[in-house]
Amino acid sequence: MKDLYIFVTTDRPDQYLNPIVHCIEQGVRKIVFIQVKDDRIKEVRLNSLQTNVYSLLQSLSNGIYKYYTGDSTEKEIELEAIYNASDLAELKAKYALCLTDSISWSVDRVEYSQLRSFISNLGKRKNVILDVTSVSKVYIGDIFACSLLENINNLCTFELIFAPNYEKPWEILIHDLAKNEGYKYVNLIETEIFKKSGQSILIKTTPLLASIIGTVIFVSVTLAATFVLGFNSTFIQVVSIIGTVLGIISFFLVYFPVRGK
Repeated sequence: MKDLYIFVTTDRPDQYLNPIVHCIEQGVRKIVFIQVKDDRIKEVRLNSLQTNVYSLLQSLSNGIYKYYTGDSTEKEIELEAIYNASDLAELKAKYALCLTDSISWSVDRVEYSQLRSFISNLGKRKNVILDVTSVSKVYIGDIFACSLLENINNLCTFELIFAPNYEKPWEILIHDLAKNEGYKYVNLIETEIFKKSGQSILIKTTPLLASIIGTVIFVSVTLAATFVLGFNSTFIQVVSIIGTVLGIISFFLVYFPVRGK
């Protein structure tokens, strides 16, 4: 079973419902709403959002669509007037599946300065999905970068593949989208460019690791040889010269790194 960590930036529950239902149908049993705590974005009332998402699921499981934001707040639409009996029964069952006691719901805030550490901890687990469907563009670059560096395997987004009709918001929920193949749940880590970027970072990091290991070995051998042969031996003098040359080269590589074209 996997856990879904879904980044949020607004109070509107509809946009979180689709990825949540999709993931629950795929076996997710833990939902966590995450907001990055930062001055650039208005703070979302996470507990209220969680309640509204759950309430919307309850309403839909009873055949009712309810507005939670905008001029139509609290307005309810009876879906039995829109769908036939068979489709309505299927719709109710889909959302009722998300209301079982086996699914846990929670919220969390992450300080912007701690975002990489937070994602790093998630990356140590293999059963985590990070959802960025509704994350603010302010943070999308940060989350991508951290996911790449911290070996996140599931960085996903719920993508509509048609122009949505916001006048009828129930038509852009997953019960309609699934029937019309109107969405894709995309793992952004699986794109060709993302994979190549990860490989490039590994290639660029490997020489650094090799140099650190080589330095440790070089120093260890030098100290051992000095202890056995003494400071005046020819071997130690040669090693000293080599060490000096390598130190000068390292200095220039640090301050004047070689960059690929």
